Amino acid sequence: MLGALRAEGWECHVALPHPAALAEQYAAAGATLHVVPMRRVTTQGGTLAWAATYAASWPVSVASLTRLARHLDVDVVHSNSLHSWYGWAVAALSGRPHVWHAREIVVQSGPALRLERFLTRRSADLVLAVSGAVAAQLDRPDVLVVADGPGPGVLGPQRAGMFRAGLGIDDDVPLVGSAARIDTWKGFDVLLDALPLVRAARPEAELVVAGPVVGGKEDLAARLERRAAGLGGVHWLGPRADMAELMADLDVFCQVSTEPEPFGMVHAEALASGTPVVAGNEGGPVEILAGLPAYAGRLVTPGDRVDLARAILDLLPPGASSTARRRSRPVLREVVTPPWGEILEGLLAPQPRSPKRSYSPANAAPVAVHE
Repeated sequence: MLGALRAEGWECHVALPHPAALAEQYAAAGATLHVVPMRRVTTQGGTLAWAATYAASWPVSVASLTRLARHLDVDVVHSNSLHSWYGWAVAALSGRPHVWHAREIVVQSGPALRLERFLTRRSADLVLAVSGAVAAQLDRPDVLVVADGPGPGVLGPQRAGMFRAGLGIDDDVPLVGSAARIDTWKGFDVLLDALPLVRAARPEAELVVAGPVVGGKEDLAARLERRAAGLGGVHWLGPRADMAELMADLDVFCQVSTEPEPFGMVHAEALASGTPVVAGNEGGPVEILAGLPAYAGRLVTPGDRVDLARAILDLLPPGASSTARRRSRPVLREVVTPPWGEILEGLLAPQPRSPKRSYSPANAAPVAVHE
């Protein structure tokens, strides 16, 4: 979104609670970064203790963000998460329109969801949702669904052949991959349960797992990595900067969370690379795979290792893999950037909006904070 807006003449500023791990990518997209202390909305560590510290720090953060918005003379304030409870107040105090971007399916806390429903209904000029599943949990009739997606020109089958060579994985090995943050609900334990079932039919198959560890989940990640090492043929990689090459060099991408995925960016990235996917039969992945041919992917029951293994085996090529075969695969989901400038300019010159508008999941791009 930032890159598209910059190309259309928008000046983009991003406020973050700490220095950005993706600072170079933000800079390449033309965004200016600002660090403003903000607290996370979380159920970890005790609700009452968290609520007390959040309530005490909230006015300070709002005041800092409001000063920044006024200094920059922003046209639009954008909150990049349902769990970001600052932007609505900043917009109100600075007299600017507020866009609230919903990226979560809230299952952890009923009170948090009720508050977020109230705030998005009363304190947003426009609510965006990354999928119909996310929009369905809100009670506004005019939520605009704009599916996430990778940037154009980044991914594609032509990138196959580089990732495997770097890890010493043979070109002809049937390779399954998964990529996500290492967290309790991302389903990595179920994937490791399913791997022996896959290997019973395809003993030559190998697995790669990529992704950073969520803070506080280091013990979980260590247990999973030890278990993966005991299975053999599993490459536990940690965070990677070569995801385009990784996706293109897989034969099947698999990421089945045990809770509904709000969207499923990694599934969209795999499909844009020509790689078929296995995903959970709930949330955003259902919309991502809607209308695609059967060879593009399978939806499975979350938590069911047998269903997962069967789907992986259905999608693996029957013989040996090869760079030539992977490069010849068609793109399974096109990447088209939606008209972000037009969407935001509509707030500066409001036009009537019809309820439940949406952009196709095949025609979307990711979004970041714009002020």
